Amino acid sequence: MKYYRLWVIAFLLKFIGSAWDASYHFKYLFEEYSIPHIVNFIGFVLGGYLLFKEWRKQEFMDPFSRNLITIGYVLFLIGIPLDFTYHIAYGIDLTTWSPTHFIYYIGTSVMIFGVWRGYYHYTRNVQPAWMSMHTWFAMFLLECFLFPNMQQENGAISYDQYIHGKSIASHEILELISDPASQIFGGIPEWIYPIYSVLMVSLLTVFTIRICRSFTIPLMGAALYIFIRFIFKGVFFAVNYPTSYVPMTILFIPLVYLLFRKINWMAGLIGSLIYFLSLFAIYEWGILITPPLVLWETIPAAVTGVLVPVVISQLRFLPAIKRQIV
Repeated sequence: MKYYRLWVIAFLLKFIGSAWDASYHFKYLFEEYSIPHIVNFIGFVLGGYLLFKEWRKQEFMDPFSRNLITIGYVLFLIGIPLDFTYHIAYGIDLTTWSPTHFIYYIGTSVMIFGVWRGYYHYTRNVQPAWMSMHTWFAMFLLECFLFPNMQQENGAISYDQYIHGKSIASHEILELISDPASQIFGGIPEWIYPIYSVLMVSLLTVFTIRICRSFTIPLMGAALYIFIRFIFKGVFFAVNYPTSYVPMTILFIPLVYLLFRKINWMAGLIGSLIYFLSLFAIYEWGILITPPLVLWETIPAAVTGVLVPVVISQLRFLPAIKRQIV
């Protein structure tokens, strides 16, 4: 298990670096060699070393998993010069939704999926359980899927500070902001946040249940993600860095699937409704500073929650593994 524990450390370093980077760019201008980039790169290098070991002597992975990770690394490496070029061409880039950033997300998600698949096959004689590394890999994949949403999660608090004259952004950033709302939120429509959240969390939840035959792993993966995000929030606040809203209510989506113990449209509908309505209540009552929401967004969020289990149930290529669902 040491090999896969090192992968967990590698992805955890990337998680720390990316979360720090999201906070960093709400305070400082773009820098190629910022400390968050270095931390992220250390995780990238550690994973590269582990992948190199597997190419030299195949011990812990099947060839397909190893090749998937390699593809992810190649995509990520392609994204580095493209992202630098994008910043040179367009200057400051507060948005996490730029085309070159999505190359990073796709490359990283392919890496994580490849490692997770390798671990799944390496432990194929053991029923997947939430106390295993399956929960960590589910959490890392969830973090990668939801990272674009940090634009609005960081933006909500940074914008609130700005309009109340309490911004902690650097003078250089404040000088460049001509339209604060557009710049801080990256020009991303507000309805993107809840719909994208439901789509990504539902997809990962349903796929994990289908493949691992466990309703608990996606729930604990989401809980671990939220817990780590709260740790980051506390640390960033302590060192006077921009903080973000922590998406606590995503937990309701895998929780409802666990309570129903079925993958069907009803679980998807109830999970997405509870997720959105609880988030909307937090926003409307001013309990926490959340991304902006409008009540009509309940409808597309609920439709998305219903469609995910219905569509995935039609995918016959997913393995029907004969394991007891726990």
